[in-house]
Amino acid sequence: MPLHAPTTVSPPSADPTAFASVVRRHTPLVRATAMRLLHCRADADDVVQETFLAAWTHLESIVDPEAIGAWLVTTARRRSYDRLRRGGSSAIRWVDESTPATEDHAPTGVAERSSLADAASAVLATMPAVQRRCWELRHLDELPYREVAAAVGLPVSTVRGMLVRARSTLARELAGWR
Repeated sequence: MPLHAPTTVSPPSADPTAFASVVRRHTPLVRATAMRLLHCRADADDVVQETFLAAWTHLESIVDPEAIGAWLVTTARRRSYDRLRRGGSSAIRWVDESTPATEDHAPTGVAERSSLADAASAVLATMPAVQRRCWELRHLDELPYREVAAAVGLPVSTVRGMLVRARSTLARELAGWR
């Protein structure tokens, strides 16, 4: 019996042509997500590449192919946050529309924003997953309500209610930061 070495490392049932189509269709959204957080083209390009590599590697774990866009945005956002945590960029715009962006690059300003981001992440982590996802899509990805509703598979009215509760929780838990 002859031995055959695999020529490529591909996830089961991976279709390179279909995946290339996904990359073409979603690259602008993934890049915009990374740029919104990183404000650096080189870092954003790295995050885009890492995101699509992760998608290719974990293709079999994506349960709903219709939700690939949301999966890619979430992955890009997480990788961008990882990059921010590792250092370099101090341009974090956070929590809600009422928190003004600052250009303060002094160590105390950077430390305060980092602590606020950690506190907000901790509060978000306590929320039910779908509520947190609605908040992330609306406030971090800046999607309109109907797109958030489509991404999570809920009616717009339910999404609005979840966002009201999420904002209320964040305002209550982060009141000391105001």
